[in-house]
Amino acid sequence: MPTQIEAGKVRNGTYVMIDEEPCEVRSVSKSSPGKHGSAKAKIKAKEIFGGKNKHITKPVDSMMMSPDVENKVGQVVSKEGTIAQVMDMDTYETEEMELPEDLTISEGEEIEYKQIEDRKLFEGKRE
Repeated sequence: MPTQIEAGKVRNGTYVMIDEEPCEVRSVSKSSPGKHGSAKAKIKAKEIFGGKNKHITKPVDSMMMSPDVENKVGQVVSKEGTIAQVMDMDTYETEEMELPEDLTISEGEEIEYKQIEDRKLFEGKRE
């Protein structure tokens, strides 16, 4: 379940939602409070799934959503093109996942992936 985090407490490597898309924070800079306003946090992040850069400026005391990110291990049950059926090694549930085109992986090998809400992102082969 997503949690809330203050914009002023966001750090590099934190995951936040920007425009309804999960992003990893790349840099944060804060401005001092002025005569007529509060301090601001300027956040630069990169979309986890799309890879696009995102920039957002918010008051440091405003709340942002932080998605749940789980690191998981799965075993490739079957593969056809870039679509693979992957069995979660903890729950033994099988789901489909899209893999990179240039990946050479065979059935039975273990992979590492991230699960962010209902979406999955391939991280790499498990050594």
